Amino acid sequence: MSKTPYIRNEGDSSEVNIKISLKNYLLKLDNNKYVRKGSDNIRLYGLGYIIKTIYVDIKKYKKIRELEEDRKRDHQTYSNWISDKTGISINELYELCKYWKKTCKKSNEDLKTIWERIYKGSNYFGCTNGKKIRLPKFIDYKLCYLIGVMLGDGHLADPNKSYDNKTSYNSEIRITDGYKGTFILLRQFFRDLFDYYPNIYSELSKTGRRFYRIVVRSKPIHRYLMTICNVPTGNKIDKVDIPKIIKILPLKLQKWFINGFFDSDGCARLAKSKYPEISISQKKVKILNSIIKFSKNVGVNWNGPYKTDSGRNHGYVIRISNIKHVEKFLNVFSSLNPMKIKDRGILWQEIEHLK
Repeated sequence: MSKTPYIRNEGDSSEVNIKISLKNYLLKLDNNKYVRKGSDNIRLYGLGYIIKTIYVDIKKYKKIRELEEDRKRDHQTYSNWISDKTGISINELYELCKYWKKTCKKSNEDLKTIWERIYKGSNYFGCTNGKKIRLPKFIDYKLCYLIGVMLGDGHLADPNKSYDNKTSYNSEIRITDGYKGTFILLRQFFRDLFDYYPNIYSELSKTGRRFYRIVVRSKPIHRYLMTICNVPTGNKIDKVDIPKIIKILPLKLQKWFINGFFDSDGCARLAKSKYPEISISQKKVKILNSIIKFSKNVGVNWNGPYKTDSGRNHGYVIRISNIKHVEKFLNVFSSLNPMKIKDRGILWQEIEHLK
């Protein structure tokens, strides 16, 4: 199997217009290892016209009673799928396609063709209950940025660790920040990518400090971020690194992952109130080394990693303190977080003053 089976190049040279098409990921999305009961299956909607074609073909070779016995599904179930009254799980539709191939004496190429047709026609995903979700069939700067934020301030629940006694699959997605304005753009990205607009929640920490978060409970989005986008689940301290799907992208898109990660865990400040400095701190060094390596490809050089052990900050940090290198970083990497934009503006003012 190819090392990159879910991606192929496509798009133009402008950063915000580059779109990399994802190869058919349906079976990966509905892998049986994540299904503990029927409600855990990811279902497809809006494919009644294709299911009808398959159903009509099969009836040329099988009586309805035989089809029902073979597939353990009654006529009403097929009627509901065809009329789009209910969705059909990805796994079940694939098994139906294989049954169609065998019954109607179709070729492997016929099976591949109809499965690609299903992939291209599958616009909305869901479960037995819950909101229907759109899942991207491409990766662009918005998705790269969001993945970067998830690796920084985000949390993707371990699907095996339930938050209550009733949930068989934990689908919780959280992004937390101390500034409410952070979520204005992130919410829009969720809407653009998934047709889902999350709410913003406000809470007080144990020290009385207010923070904000968006919480999404959607199996399709969770499964997509976990299996297609390679976002680690559960406690991610030892897992934080540039995901595989990002590493195989053009540099102009990889950069947007770094932008999102920096907007979450990076810092742009005036050291000692007068020296422009860029830094990123992490508990583990792995992603810092990856960022250093990537940055060299775009002409940005970091110092470090340095081990840190001050106050609550135990881990590693990389820095850029040379004014020319700070300026290079600001020119190459972008910020979409309002607070980071403000901090960068302060650095630009000081750089202009020092010139």
